[in-house]
Amino acid sequence: MDTLKQLFAFPIYASAAWLLWVLAQQTSPLGLGAALAGAILIALAAWAYQKSKSSGAAGRVAALATAALSVLLAVTLPVRFAAVSAAPSAAAAAAAGAPQGADEWQPYDADRVAKLSAGGRPLLVNFTASWCLTCLVNERNAFADASVRELFRHKGVTLMKGDWTNRDPAITRALAAFGRAGVPLYVVYNSKPGSSQPVLLPQLLTAGIVQSAFADTPDHD
Repeated sequence: MDTLKQLFAFPIYASAAWLLWVLAQQTSPLGLGAALAGAILIALAAWAYQKSKSSGAAGRVAALATAALSVLLAVTLPVRFAAVSAAPSAAAAAAAGAPQGADEWQPYDADRVAKLSAGGRPLLVNFTASWCLTCLVNERNAFADASVRELFRHKGVTLMKGDWTNRDPAITRALAAFGRAGVPLYVVYNSKPGSSQPVLLPQLLTAGIVQSAFADTPDHD
C-alpha cells in the first residue's frame, strides 16, 4: 500500500505539469516564473514546518517563522505579477492585427461574421483555446491537412479563430448563443447555396468531416 501511495504521486505531478503548461499559454514568461517561484516557496514552507517538529524551542520558532513567511510570499508573489502577466505584449498585439493570408485564420469579429454571413460568403469560425487538447488535435490533424487547406482556398472560405484561452467575454457570448459553455465549437456559414442557417460541426474533427461540410459550396471565382 505504501508503494501504491507513492505511485499515485506521479499522476499528481503530471497534473501539476499540465496546469503549469496551461498557465504558460495564458500568461507571459514572467507569470510562469512567478508560479514556479511560488511552488518552490510552498516546498520550503513544508520543509520548514517538518523541521519545526524535531527542533528545540528556538529552532521551532525560526522554522515556523520561515514556513509562515514562505507561505505569505507564495500567495502574494503571483498576485504581484498578475497584471503584468495578463497584459499582452506589443508584439502579440501587432501580430493579431497583421494581414492574414487567404488560407490563414483571422481574429474573431462578430460584426464581420454577421456581414459575411449576410453576404453569402462561406465562413468557418473556429472557437478554440490554447489549453484545449481536443482543439489542438483538430487543428493539427483536420485543419492542417493539405487537402483541407486546398479546399479552403478553392472554395474561398474565410477562416476565423475565436481564441478563448483567457475567456474573452465576446467569445463567451458567442458560445452561449449556440448553447455552449466551452470550446471546441466549429460553426460553418453559407456552406450551401441559399442556406443561411449556421451549421455546427462535431467537436472531434477529421479531414473528411471538414471536406463534407463544404462539399456543396460553389467554387471561388
